[in-house]
Amino acid sequence: MLRNLMAGILILVSLAACATLPKPTPRAEARLREANAALDSLSEASTVFYEKLQTLLQDIRALTDHPGWSDMETIIAVTTSGGEIDDDFSVDYDLQNALDGWTAKWGDSGEDFFLRSRSLVDRCSISEARRIGLIGRLSSLQAMYLEAVFVELAANHHSQAEVIFGTVEALSKAENELNSYTLNAIGLYEVKPSP
Repeated sequence: MLRNLMAGILILVSLAACATLPKPTPRAEARLREANAALDSLSEASTVFYEKLQTLLQDIRALTDHPGWSDMETIIAVTTSGGEIDDDFSVDYDLQNALDGWTAKWGDSGEDFFLRSRSLVDRCSISEARRIGLIGRLSSLQAMYLEAVFVELAANHHSQAEVIFGTVEALSKAENELNSYTLNAIGLYEVKPSP
C-alpha cells in the first residue's frame, strides 16, 4: 500500500514540475530537489520494509492459527513478565514443565514452538526499529517539503505551494499507515486471524 502511495507522490511531484505554475523560487527549487532525492531513497527503503513485513505477518499468522497458540501465548507472557501472572500474584514458574505440558496437550514440540515464537518476537523488534526509522525519515521529509511550501507562500506562489503541500499530505497518510502497525503485549505485531 505504501508503495502505491509513494508512487503517487512521485507522480504528483513530476506533475508539479510540468504544470503551468509559476517557476519556483531558487531556494524552494533547491529544497525540492533535495526532498525529491530523499523521497526516492525513502521509497526504496519502504518497499524493502513492506516486503519483509508481509513475510513476517504471514509467519505470525501461521503461528497464531495453531490451535495451541492461546496456551503458548500464556506461557510466553508469563516468562517475559518475570513470572508474574498479574499484579498481585507471583509464581515460581517452571518453563520446562509448562512446555512439556503444552507438548502433551497439543502433540507438537512445545520447546520448538516456544523458540519459533521467540524468534518471531525478535524479528518484530527489528522490524519495529526499522518502522520507527521510516517514520522519522517521513517526518524529516515532510519538514523539507513544508519549508518549500513556506518559501513559495512568501513569494506569493500560492498555487505552487498548494501543489507541494499535496505531497506533505500524502506523506502524512504514509506515516499514518506505518503507525497502524502495533506490537501486542508479548512483542508480536497484531494480525487479523485467518478466516
